[in-house]
Amino acid sequence: MDLTEQRVTWAELFLDLVWVFAVTQIAGVLATAAGPLDIVRALLLLAPLWWGWVGVTLLGNLTGARLDGARGRLTLFALAGCGLGMAIAAPHGFSRWGGLALVGFYTLLRLLLWLAAVPIVGARHLDPFSVTLLVTCPLYLVGALLDGPWRLGVWFLAAFVGPFVFRPKVKGHRFEASHLPERFGLFVIIALGESVVAIGGQATGKLSDWATIPLALVTIVGLWWTYFHYGAPAVRHALETDPVQARIVRQVFSVAHFGYVFAIILIAVGLKKTVGHPFDLPHKPAELMLAPGVALYLAGFCYARWRMFGAALWPRLGGALAGVALAFAAPFLPQILTAGLVTAVLLAVNGIEAWVVETGRTLPVVALRRG
Repeated sequence: MDLTEQRVTWAELFLDLVWVFAVTQIAGVLATAAGPLDIVRALLLLAPLWWGWVGVTLLGNLTGARLDGARGRLTLFALAGCGLGMAIAAPHGFSRWGGLALVGFYTLLRLLLWLAAVPIVGARHLDPFSVTLLVTCPLYLVGALLDGPWRLGVWFLAAFVGPFVFRPKVKGHRFEASHLPERFGLFVIIALGESVVAIGGQATGKLSDWATIPLALVTIVGLWWTYFHYGAPAVRHALETDPVQARIVRQVFSVAHFGYVFAIILIAVGLKKTVGHPFDLPHKPAELMLAPGVALYLAGFCYARWRMFGAALWPRLGGALAGVALAFAAPFLPQILTAGLVTAVLLAVNGIEAWVVETGRTLPVVALRRG
């Protein structure tokens, strides 16, 4: 593989537009959640969309400059079509025909990925593309034919068995170290964009908008800063220096970023409800998603840094624990107060880290055995 620096192509950016719509669809599912089970369902609906996008991104990374040729672009457009079908079907994924449509488009996407990857990885070897096609797609199909908790269980297995099944299959692959951080960072931007759309769509010109919308924007900026100011450079450094790149790709890019994206969507829904009814006590699950979303987001960075360097940063761990505490307190607080407190948590985490780095101090960490 050509290891010269690889940039994201225009065709990849076009494909990402489909996943912008997909994120909006999942946010819509979460906004109508009636209980914790509906949140789990939204997570499971996001999973095939996420793993499909990850597969496209890994194909692009392994393909290199050939991705920007006519054949590569046409492949991406076909994959975008599959993604669009999945996104349309996702809100209906737990109905019989909606589930079959979602699985059908996902299987077609995986088949196209495998066919496109054969010239790169070979047809006689098990690789992430063939293993996913042969293992997770049948599980999704079986789940789509079941109902109730059986579908939940099988789809949960399908959603999270992939990284463990193909763990040994990616160990020897070499990845281009500038393309992957850029691609995954762009997906974080997609999720943050959903947050901006969520708060902007709730603006009605009422007096409270002058308080809630700036507060929500500061929250979104805090999320951006947490990821891009220190987090993203650390991930690229780990990918460049780790002797087993595939471990970083699997554990940090694929798994941790899945958590980031779901957390940001939770936050987007929570901010939307806050802007709409800032002084109400929350009653519905969607009105209680803000603090858990921030807790999950910060916990994701603790997990990622543990997998990269064997230690989690105390400020982010403390912020995650504060988010958990706020999640328990949120039912008794006006939504705008919860929003202000989680924003304060994000500002404190980033402020402490900036102060430590700028003054030349050592970042406080909690060492954990990486395994």
